[in-house]
Amino acid sequence: MVINLYPWLKDLYKKIILSNIFKRKNFGLIINYNTDLGVDNLVFNIIKWLFCNYKFNFKFCNKCLNCNLLNNNSHPNYFCFKNNKDISLDSVKNINNIFFNNLYISKYKIIYFSNFNFNNKFINNFLLKIIEDCFYNVIIIFSCLNYIKIPNTILSRCYKYIIYSPNENYILNWILNNNKYIKINFSNLKILSSIRISNFSPILSVFLLENLWLLRKFFINNINIIFNKDINKYINLFNNNYLLEYYINWFLYILLDILKFKNINNVYYNIDCINIIKKLSNLLSINKIFLIIDEIFIFLNDFKNYLNLNRNIFYYKFIYNIFYIINF
Repeated sequence: MVINLYPWLKDLYKKIILSNIFKRKNFGLIINYNTDLGVDNLVFNIIKWLFCNYKFNFKFCNKCLNCNLLNNNSHPNYFCFKNNKDISLDSVKNINNIFFNNLYISKYKIIYFSNFNFNNKFINNFLLKIIEDCFYNVIIIFSCLNYIKIPNTILSRCYKYIIYSPNENYILNWILNNNKYIKINFSNLKILSSIRISNFSPILSVFLLENLWLLRKFFINNINIIFNKDINKYINLFNNNYLLEYYINWFLYILLDILKFKNINNVYYNIDCINIIKKLSNLLSINKIFLIIDEIFIFLNDFKNYLNLNRNIFYYKFIYNIFYIINF
């Protein structure tokens, strides 16, 4: 049995588990991806296979003690950090005090760091020590967006696999064949737009179509507000903490499409909004577009890296800067 494995992950799943890497005593496994492709789903299937008492080829039984413990999130030889916010030096040190003192009921002990960013050198050194010195058969699995940031000391002791996004025709066919609601209610043009502005993530594209499409439509239809000299209208257009990053992302892709239109490039992200792109291209200069894009990346960096500060500070700074660039 293989559980809920997305079709674009199946070949990599088989490649990893049928390789010889698990004959080593201790090592790291890095799975690098460029967008949301369901990597946690892939890793869970790999772990299931490793722990299963009755695995055969690339399948696990999903019935044995180890499989049931994993299904109930209670396996004593497995620990998962699902969020970078939960990773601290103390939490990683607890692995020595708690994790490695648990009963040894399987061949492996596995630690999984989901979407790890490798920014803390103390944690990196501690993980390196586990890989090098641990007595047990320990596997540390990392999933990350950019393996280039991984310290060479860790990278040299890990096996690395890279997952690339499927092409848009593959994603389009997968969505049409697996989502009746989307197939009935959306044209192929709209689905392709959702794929492109979701960075070719099938998962994010489906989420956008099913949950946010009307909000996106409202946002883009009202984007002409950015040419209004009333800054309060800017604030109202972008002001939603839950959806702010989506709004910024949609705004960015509109700006990129305007640049493409000015350079006579017919491959647009928002192919369902060509008329709006043409209209805005007459109102925004290339210089202003690049200045706004710079502000967007500065804002996104601040918004993600200063979690403990009042995010409204960065938000209002961003709104004011966009307002100033366009209207003065």
